[in-house]
Amino acid sequence: MALLGLDTNIFALVCTVVGGYFLASTFYQWRRLRHIPGPFVASFSYFWIARSGCNGKQYEIHKTLGNKYGPLVRIGPNEVSTDDPDTIRRISNAKSPYPRSGWYDGARFHPETDAIFTMTDPVRHDKQKAKVAHGYSGRETPGLESAVDEQIANLIQLIRRKYLRKPGSEGMPLDLSKAVSLFTLDVISRIALGTEFGCLAADKDVHGFCHLVETHMPIMNVLGDVPWARNIVFSKLGISLVGPKPTHKSALGVMMKMTNEQVRRRYTGDANAWADILGSFRRHGLSETDCQTEALFMFVAGSETTASVLGITLFYLMASPVAYQRLKNEMKAAIEEGKVSTPITVAEAKALPYLQAVLYEGLRIRPPATATFGKEVPSEGDTIHGHFVPAGTSVGPNLPSLMQSKIYFGGDADVFRPERFLEVPEATRTEMQRNIELVFGYGRWMCAGKTIAWLELSKAIFELLREFDFQIFDPKVGVTCASYGAWVDKDFLVNVTESDMFT
Repeated sequence: MALLGLDTNIFALVCTVVGGYFLASTFYQWRRLRHIPGPFVASFSYFWIARSGCNGKQYEIHKTLGNKYGPLVRIGPNEVSTDDPDTIRRISNAKSPYPRSGWYDGARFHPETDAIFTMTDPVRHDKQKAKVAHGYSGRETPGLESAVDEQIANLIQLIRRKYLRKPGSEGMPLDLSKAVSLFTLDVISRIALGTEFGCLAADKDVHGFCHLVETHMPIMNVLGDVPWARNIVFSKLGISLVGPKPTHKSALGVMMKMTNEQVRRRYTGDANAWADILGSFRRHGLSETDCQTEALFMFVAGSETTASVLGITLFYLMASPVAYQRLKNEMKAAIEEGKVSTPITVAEAKALPYLQAVLYEGLRIRPPATATFGKEVPSEGDTIHGHFVPAGTSVGPNLPSLMQSKIYFGGDADVFRPERFLEVPEATRTEMQRNIELVFGYGRWMCAGKTIAWLELSKAIFELLREFDFQIFDPKVGVTCASYGAWVDKDFLVNVTESDMFT
């Protein structure tokens, strides 16, 4: 009995110590950022950030934070976000002492190597980015624009073959959210691996990548946002145990096998034999293993994000008859005056003011990513909007709030209205565009694939509207959207008819 009593006492002591440690650490975390406003639960628990990350409403939740709490908001025990563009640029510029926070570890899928997106050390990141910049920018990939043109032609062919409504025929509605995802997957595979997956030809997600994103995004977003979960799952051991492998039959496993094989081909023989992105990576000193990691990450980061912008821009155009017709009028005039070729080039697209306004407004009205993208406050701490932020705190951009800000985009910032860029002086327009481009990151941390994304958006919207007219199939339904760091769009059904531009 004495032994039983002793065991009970020890158990009680252990519970007391553990409970006391938990309470003390919780109090410490709450105290260090207690002066920064935000949701109360977020000040001492990761429940708030986890819930907002998995319920599909992350965009809507974060969009309201700026108006409710101000330009600096506490969103977690050690996390704050800001919708001030100058602060975002200061934190991310090339000379900033801020490294990336541990949040980026949540995008790792290899236990030993990193893509440039997951590199947190600025020096290592800058060296690696210098090796991949030429490939991503198109400077050493002369076929980049034509590769995008090929996939646009395949998308147009698919629509004509299966979904075009002809006179006297009911036709089949097109799920545009699916179609643009297949398009961006074929674009990325074509420019990264030299051959497209064939999603558009088959009219299906041939490797199941879109399904993987849809089903896994909520839990992956939470695991990335909650530090203790991230430190377990995305540790070297965690990735080794549960991460994708080229032998797996899952979508990511199949894609890993394909990318590894294509990279191996580039690293065999003459480095100058391949005038594509992977060949450029090799010529600038990227190791074979690093190239495999970078190539796979292109699909993870570059397909669904671009697809979401393309789809939602077309949705808002269809829902805004004035904007839709004004863009078609500009396109018709440019074609008749010989200002654009077939297909349109990026340079020609840049010369069309209303098309550019539509592209920027599409990025603004619903930014492609709603994740936190935290940077870590350096050892000396920092003062942001009058609040001292101690070292080690994660500071991220609140893009949903910034892009809906009436301060930067006018009193109707919640409305899709491309005309806002054409009604202001050039200096104001340039500043608005500069703020919108923060969706691609900034400075040292700017998205390496920005050039490719602009290629796809500029050309695809013009060519689709040159060939077709689109109408929302059921205006009461529209499109089903959920945000988990990035967007998952479904059931965007549209009717497609021949363009009436030249009738």
